Amino acid sequence: MESKTKILIITLEPIAQKMAGPAIRALELGKVLAEKFSVVVFSPVEGGPPPKDPLPESLTLVRGGGARALRTLAEASETIFIQSNVLKPYPFLSQLGKFLILDLYDPYLFSILVQYKNDRTQASASYRMMHQVLEAHMLACDFAVCASERQRDYWIGRFCAQGRITPELYEFDPSLRKLIDVVPYGLPEKPPEKNTSEKGEVKGLREIPGIGPDDPVLIWGGGIWDWFDPLTVIEATKACLTDIPNLRLVFMGTKSPNPKVDVMDMTKRARALTDSYDLTDKNIFFLDGWVPYEERVNYLLDATAAVSAHFDLPETRFSFRTRILDYFWCGLPILTTAGDGLGELIEKHNAGCVLPYEDVGAWSAAIKKVIADETARKAMQSGSRLIASTFHWRSNALPLKRFLENPHHLPRYEKITMPSLGERLRAVYRRGGKELIVKRSVELFNDILK
Repeated sequence: MESKTKILIITLEPIAQKMAGPAIRALELGKVLAEKFSVVVFSPVEGGPPPKDPLPESLTLVRGGGARALRTLAEASETIFIQSNVLKPYPFLSQLGKFLILDLYDPYLFSILVQYKNDRTQASASYRMMHQVLEAHMLACDFAVCASERQRDYWIGRFCAQGRITPELYEFDPSLRKLIDVVPYGLPEKPPEKNTSEKGEVKGLREIPGIGPDDPVLIWGGGIWDWFDPLTVIEATKACLTDIPNLRLVFMGTKSPNPKVDVMDMTKRARALTDSYDLTDKNIFFLDGWVPYEERVNYLLDATAAVSAHFDLPETRFSFRTRILDYFWCGLPILTTAGDGLGELIEKHNAGCVLPYEDVGAWSAAIKKVIADETARKAMQSGSRLIASTFHWRSNALPLKRFLENPHHLPRYEKITMPSLGERLRAVYRRGGKELIVKRSVELFNDILK
């Protein structure tokens, strides 16, 4: 029996019952690839109890362990698939001669600009360090993937400026799909359904004290990071209370499951604003910590509509809001700010309302519409489900499968330098012979005399 190709997938995020986007992406892509390949998914952080869902037979999850254990796993693999910060603690991974795939789904430099905007010293140090880290990953990889065609445009620009796109690479693949292709964040093919705990309990929004069985509930999935705008949503919710006094807004995550990620300033500002209006635990709720991955569906299916708001920033334009995919999966009407690719999809398929930046009035009107207009709400639900059907992990992973079935090393990178005089003369001669050399020489001589 032919042995399966061995793939090692690495994330620095904890893979556990409570997971953020990078860990979820590593694990779910690992599950899909394990249908054909032998896959190990590695995280150096244990991060609590492991995920409850059973793993495929060809997938091994390794949690915890240092560089020595990782080197052993890497040397036993044919291809290594890393997220774009992994070489920082483990630079040796790029020196083993393995096929190296780079996941660029998170263009994190834009997030750093936002996160440290009030501290010039920290902003400069963090940005310069992570810029160098990112450059090292891009120079080392044999193949890269990102989350959208818009992101791919950005990354092609970076690869070009870096000097990675050369005539040799263009000859190898004019489409540049063998350099970078699109593997979006994904969704399960199985329709969403509520999960019960080991005690037979179902824990969701309606079990939160202060939220009734018939209250309309807006849900904010995921964390409250500094590049998000919860303040406009809070103000709009407050403005709706005269007409909808039982309206509820729930923030589903306030603390990343990664212990290295601090509670961000925007989380504190959102709580302070809600406290100032005396709405905390009355109309607006913050779930402390992080909802376990397998339980998120319980909260989402209890919601009336889902919200996601952000600012007019480069981070917005190139983002791929993974939380919004869960909204699609659960068939939720979505209220979101304009400016990103998923917002365009929502608008195209009538899956919700796409609103101007920081416009409390527009948000208030949209909230009232989605709560009061059942016909519009059902149409939005259908739009969400339609979009969800185009984002299954299995189909999204096809570019990865193609590479793994026929892997390649990219042409060797060499720093771009000015061509020598001899090289320039040979290039001119190949274009137009002696006549063009004489013509260019006369032009150059005349320029010198001017």
